[in-house]
Amino acid sequence: GMAAPESAHGLRERLDGWLWRRGICHMQILPLLRNLLLASALLLLAGGLMAALGPGPAVLWAGTGCALMTWIFWELARFFLRRSLNNDGMAVLPLLLMRWGLRLIVGAGLVYLVLIVGKASPMAFVAGLVLAEIIALVSYVRAGRR
Repeated sequence: GMAAPESAHGLRERLDGWLWRRGICHMQILPLLRNLLLASALLLLAGGLMAALGPGPAVLWAGTGCALMTWIFWELARFFLRRSLNNDGMAVLPLLLMRWGLRLIVGAGLVYLVLIVGKASPMAFVAGLVLAEIIALVSYVRAGRR
């Protein structure tokens, strides 16, 4: 009965360590990304099971939307935590525009695959995007209060 919180705590510590080693060392960004990664994994896993076992793919598509937002936040965090934009901000602007242009193309491609090829429920997909936003905001606010 007492093993579950301990193992959940261990998973959180390992995930935090994994993020830290990848340069996510900001005390408000780290829990935000950790919570998004956990929520995405949970939704994709549960959604995959539900799609396979009969209830349908809605949760899987929500997980896909959540995972897309997680990737976008991850890329933003990695970009801004790696360099300060105060002094050389204008010098990196072309690089920034190219990076985000490419990510937008990849993101749009994923949305096309999900909605058109996968025939996903647009509402389920958007629910995942919105859920990711809510998780991010709540995580950020909670981390700021500590």
